[in-house]
Amino acid sequence: MSSSTLTPLYRPGVFPALSSRILASASQSLRLAIQSQQLIKSFYATPLRITSSPIATSKKFNYLIAVSWHPKRKRQTPMSPISGHPWWKERKRAGKVDAGEDAFFYERTSNGVAMGVADGVGGWSQMGVDAANFSWALMENAANVAKNYETTEFDFFNNTPDGYYDKVLDAKQLLSTAFDNLLKSGKVKAGSSTACILSLSRNSGILKAACLGDSAFLLIRNGRLLYESPSQQHFFNCPYQLAVIPDHYPNQKLYFRDKPSDAYQATHQLQDGDVIVLATDGFFDNVFPEEAVSIVYLELEDILNGDRVYWNNHGEELNGRLRKLTRKLTDIARKYSLNPKRISPFSQSAKRTGESRLGGKIDDITVLVTLVRANT
Repeated sequence: MSSSTLTPLYRPGVFPALSSRILASASQSLRLAIQSQQLIKSFYATPLRITSSPIATSKKFNYLIAVSWHPKRKRQTPMSPISGHPWWKERKRAGKVDAGEDAFFYERTSNGVAMGVADGVGGWSQMGVDAANFSWALMENAANVAKNYETTEFDFFNNTPDGYYDKVLDAKQLLSTAFDNLLKSGKVKAGSSTACILSLSRNSGILKAACLGDSAFLLIRNGRLLYESPSQQHFFNCPYQLAVIPDHYPNQKLYFRDKPSDAYQATHQLQDGDVIVLATDGFFDNVFPEEAVSIVYLELEDILNGDRVYWNNHGEELNGRLRKLTRKLTDIARKYSLNPKRISPFSQSAKRTGESRLGGKIDDITVLVTLVRANT
């Protein structure tokens, strides 16, 4: 799977002429590229400060968010369209940035923030399909749903409904609605991706998660790993994935088409100082959770254990530190992916299936880091 996940689109033995990536083995080519330095400055590891809202007046939690990405290689001009794939003729680039076939979003909601990552199946490019179209469409739909969540339910002319501020946007419903809108729009003719979506309440500090496939998140508290979301796999290197399969494709039953209802759900009560690392499998296939925890604590220890008043008054410095951490996590995942002798999470997973493999997995890498701040 391009983006982070190298997910096979078909079961082995079907369409043997397709690339090995689609059949569950990773391509080992790499070419560093990021879209432009100007873009990096304005968007690479961009912090988002969730501040006061004209609707929510009892805000108790703030969330500082930074995002960083590294494509496996610069987005390629797609292959010439084959019969039945006319959508490539428009030559449109998916997404706002070049994250390979990865995509992401973070968006304010009426009572908090929602965020997510998706990892498009890169093997589609062998059939003239841009794998990023699906992942970006899914994430952009999720952002729109989150942004407009509850706006039609709130009655400004009557009293606020009981429990309004405590209501948390359901991450699984967000994923389901985003996917339904993708299908209804008809804009994505073919493709598939994994996804992991989080919804954080500004009032209660409740986190709700829905993860499908091997895009995942870590919850770190007091320098320790509190929670790691599980990976959902049909078999090695073939995670669960949402998909659009053209009707004219033969052997429809041989394609993997999982549903939003298959997503793994989790709910957590957040605390001040918690750190959330949300990423595609380009990160998790190369960095062990314990390594990620060590990096996070090393970079943020003085903030988490330091003078709260100081950091409250030095927001820009705090944002800069969070950006630095996010870049470091992305860079170290890329570094490990290039080490052919490293015992990596990916090589360990391969070993459990009987494969003898060393080294990291070269892939697109996208990481979002969230620092939880509880108002006192």
